Amino acid sequence: MNILIASATPQDTAFFREALQGHHVTTIAEEPSAGWSEVEALAVVHGIPLSAETLAGMPALRLIVTRSTGFDHIDVAYARERGINVCNVPEYGSVTVAEFTFGLILSLLRRIPQAVASTKSGVFSISGLIGEDLEGKTLGIVGLGKIGRNLAKMAAGFSMEVIANDAFKPDSTPLDELLQRSDVVALCCPLTAETRHLINADSLAKMKPSAFLVNTARGPVVDSLALLTALENGQLAGAALDVIEGEEAFRTGREDVFTSVNKALAIHPSVLMTPHLAFDSKEAVQRIRQTTADILLAFAEGKILNPVPI
Repeated sequence: MNILIASATPQDTAFFREALQGHHVTTIAEEPSAGWSEVEALAVVHGIPLSAETLAGMPALRLIVTRSTGFDHIDVAYARERGINVCNVPEYGSVTVAEFTFGLILSLLRRIPQAVASTKSGVFSISGLIGEDLEGKTLGIVGLGKIGRNLAKMAAGFSMEVIANDAFKPDSTPLDELLQRSDVVALCCPLTAETRHLINADSLAKMKPSAFLVNTARGPVVDSLALLTALENGQLAGAALDVIEGEEAFRTGREDVFTSVNKALAIHPSVLMTPHLAFDSKEAVQRIRQTTADILLAFAEGKILNPVPI
């Protein structure tokens, strides 16, 4: 089978060439583009858009594997029209992302990054760095999948009160109530038509001015401009963002409607921003590689592993 692994690191290249022996494996560091006419299977990372135009330039393509759980970057409808199978990695880092999310919560409330930056600058002082206890605070989790459930367990270990909202759990806390009661709101939900801009000007206005927002889900779940406005107006105490709206353009420096807003958020004194790395642990990345290889090998034998939900 002719396989293309896009956005590959040197470590990816070494792993896949070993794991996929017997197949023709090509690895490239850049994004895939139209013109790979002989490629039968393509593996990509999340955030690399696979549009109908790109896929149309791959006439032999029969399988797409996204090395992620999310698949909103792929034109799945077009792929299905073409008879191209689309598979994902449904579980690789639910604990990994939950740990990072909780790390952001600790960092926000205890002002750890600010303290480190101050000390590195030569100022050994606690002035202006007073934090807040987590014990007794209410954590509102939006999305009770594996990540959300793991986060809830961690918060319980710090004696936080945990409430949660999930669209698929009718008995969960209503979103408006969660926003009003929570000291920290953590977003752990997928990006869907219903969750796009779930956190907007109206929802932010329902939160306590002393509350914090943490997003390790998907950038467009939060209206970036509304968040920036809320922070500047003192409607919110702070935010931690591992994902941001329009992050692909922001990461590459391309002009984008959100770029100026993202830059303002990145340097805002009440914001901690990281470059979409909540998933990025040695163990999780290896699980992604192994599952991707398993999908590719199974497909070569006529089996479909982990097809994305219709």
